[in-house]
Amino acid sequence: MRLALPARTLPIAARWPLGAAALALIALALVFHPSTAKKPEPAAVVLAQPSHPPIFFDERAFALALARTEATVAEPMPGARALIIPHHWLAGHLILGGLRDLAASGDYRRIVLIGPNHTNAGTAAVITSDLPWQTPFGLIEADTEAIRRLTGEGLARSEPDVLTYEHSIAGIVPAIAYFLPEVRVLPLALRSDLTSADVDRLAAALAPLLDSRTAIVAAVDFSHYLSAQEARLRDRETVAALRSLNPSRILSFGDDHLDSPGSIAVMMEVMRLLGATQFELRENSNSSELSGSALAPVTSYIDGYYR
Repeated sequence: MRLALPARTLPIAARWPLGAAALALIALALVFHPSTAKKPEPAAVVLAQPSHPPIFFDERAFALALARTEATVAEPMPGARALIIPHHWLAGHLILGGLRDLAASGDYRRIVLIGPNHTNAGTAAVITSDLPWQTPFGLIEADTEAIRRLTGEGLARSEPDVLTYEHSIAGIVPAIAYFLPEVRVLPLALRSDLTSADVDRLAAALAPLLDSRTAIVAAVDFSHYLSAQEARLRDRETVAALRSLNPSRILSFGDDHLDSPGSIAVMMEVMRLLGATQFELRENSNSSELSGSALAPVTSYIDGYYR
């Protein structure tokens, strides 16, 4: 069947036989998992100003995820202030479904996008960029005023090249552009050695930005390198920490629980400061369940929000 995107977008002409869906998901997992993905070459696009190219956008991956998303009923998230989605595109329907439902939950004009700095690249614990982002669905502007505030206070450093090649950020911006085309984005890639003091300082600076038209999106994958059964046990512990709004507990976790404790801890501390303390779990799955393969190890996914 042919998946047609709205007229505002560039066309995606990809045919996906229904019986091939499981094989396609396995192939996408191999392509997009950070342990196997090769650094893509920047697209040859010339604009009047510097910008981030959409090097992590894949038409077929997006089309498959969009088809699965459109096959589900939208579930708005009343009062949503922060959303957790994966950045692994094997779970692309969770990425797109979460952003679709967030867009239906309020008139958002700014997204604080937080994710792991997988390679700990750059010269600071928190890396950002004030450049706009090219996407197949239009240009997404950076929130330059908020970025200048954070960098001016020494809480982040603007190093655009780091974010161009960080798929937890660059891979999610096109999905934001599809469902929330009017927003400005404040992107933050956090190193794995973020301390509790770093978390508190960054959260204190972000909390005043969280007006009714701003939401945090944390693009984080959860349990790594374990069997599906072990991953489910770790996810139960993680969900319990999310519900108890316990950043210290999250910061004590390693890769067997999640790949960016700092991202989730910052989001949780902002929610605590705002009084948005109720966590709603939307879905919890893993790569074994989504691909139909019993192969280990797996990556797990949590889709949920704070209100």
